[in-house]
Amino acid sequence: MPDLRIRDMEPDDEYFVSTCSHVDESEEIDAAAAKRRALLYELAARGGRFKAALFRGKHVGFAHGVPIDRSSWGPIGRDLMVIPCLVVLNDATGRGIGRALIESIERDARPAGFAGVTITAYRDIPGAEWFMPAGYFERLGYRVVDERGVEVLLWKPFRDDASPPRFLRREYVFEPVDGKAVVDLFWNDFCQTSGIEAQRVREVCAEYGDRVVLREYNAEDRETLLRHQTPRAIYVNGEEIFWGYEAPREGIRAAIDKALGPV
Repeated sequence: MPDLRIRDMEPDDEYFVSTCSHVDESEEIDAAAAKRRALLYELAARGGRFKAALFRGKHVGFAHGVPIDRSSWGPIGRDLMVIPCLVVLNDATGRGIGRALIESIERDARPAGFAGVTITAYRDIPGAEWFMPAGYFERLGYRVVDERGVEVLLWKPFRDDASPPRFLRREYVFEPVDGKAVVDLFWNDFCQTSGIEAQRVREVCAEYGDRVVLREYNAEDRETLLRHQTPRAIYVNGEEIFWGYEAPREGIRAAIDKALGPV
């Protein structure tokens, strides 16, 4: 397609890619994107591939490729490239842009020595069927390795000696603190949603002073990720709170108030 250009992320692409296409939407997104942008370049120096798609000179999509041993989002495996995210704007679908982005990462992964590519996708998410749909990647030649609820782990091996990946297996044990509400925050900067959510949790916990104990687990630290195998989660006194989108401040407060009990 002559009007379509796929390229490695350049300075002109940084804002679009690091905000996950949410350009000029909020200061909160921009703050998370600044941290994410620095992380993307750090990962690029370690073998990551970050692609931008332009159609007639305008940004219309992007895709990420991250070595599996650097992927804070999982899965677990070796010698594989992970594609944790593929985005094509709604008004640009149907032009083969997603396929072109995926194929660009695959072309880079083969000569770089990766044994294959893996993708975590989803089936039947109400209202979010567009997000990393498993059927789409199956049509691109990816095979299912495992399924867990709505999650589908797929891969495309390049070599006969490639080993399939596996899902992260969450390891969490609540450790109470007498007289306190304990918030266990698992986060990563790669996922914009997680980065925004983590900052909200910090700010809300600070409102309660010493009545709340906040414990943070940064999945960008490989040892931490492998120990807990949890890239994103919030627990309040051992009970998980989750909205899919960024945890709202009022929801975080309600969970902490419940854990603290009557004043």
